Amino acid sequence: MRRAPAWMAAIGVLMGSLGLPSVATAANVWVTLAAGIPGSDVPTSSSEFFFDNPHAPFLAVNDLNGATALATTGGGNTFFGGAGTPVLLNLADGSAYLASGNPPAAATTLGGTPASAAPVAGGSLPTSAALLGITLAEPANGTRALTASVTDSRGNALGSGALVVPDNGWWVLGLTPAATPVPDPGPIVDPPIDPLPGGVPGPLPGTPPPQAPPPGSIATPEPATLILAAIGGLAAHAWRRSRSWSSVP
Repeated sequence: MRRAPAWMAAIGVLMGSLGLPSVATAANVWVTLAAGIPGSDVPTSSSEFFFDNPHAPFLAVNDLNGATALATTGGGNTFFGGAGTPVLLNLADGSAYLASGNPPAAATTLGGTPASAAPVAGGSLPTSAALLGITLAEPANGTRALTASVTDSRGNALGSGALVVPDNGWWVLGLTPAATPVPDPGPIVDPPIDPLPGGVPGPLPGTPPPQAPPPGSIATPEPATLILAAIGGLAAHAWRRSRSWSSVP
């Protein structure tokens, strides 16, 4: 992971101040989800996703179904249900989280500095705010499905995630500003060396080219050539002697 472990960084809902911050805004956010059984700080499931809102650090919880939640930043907290939305968070200078079902303190520990602005419930939203919707489904086989999705103000999807919550268990959704992830380039492989035409290796770099013998010079024959010439001479001499012997009456 790129922050604290998922179950420790699990926390959040975004942004909570009405005025635009005077510092540089944070648009890139990691959303971390975790869930567990009552009384245990070990999560039974976790997940995460990344979204980028290029316009502002504001995010509003505009839809909460099947649960109540506590939105918390360094500036304060707000307890709300579906009727209490929207809840505006400002992540310009830090993190925030949403929690439900009395999670342990370890599960609500952010991976960075908590945002200084308190969550703001009700009221109008900045037009550039991203929108977070959370749904906790009805129980089925002792568990409940939790889904979270983020859109921009026009309804375009920015990111989503889901996990399984034990029935009567706790869940936490954390939001941490982060740099845009850089794709892994993968292993670096040296480019292949192209062979010379015909597959014939050329001379090594720095090797002088072969020189032709100067005009009028006599090339030195190879040893094998001398041996063949000698054998040929001896054979010719023996043939002439046999001819001369056969001509004697």
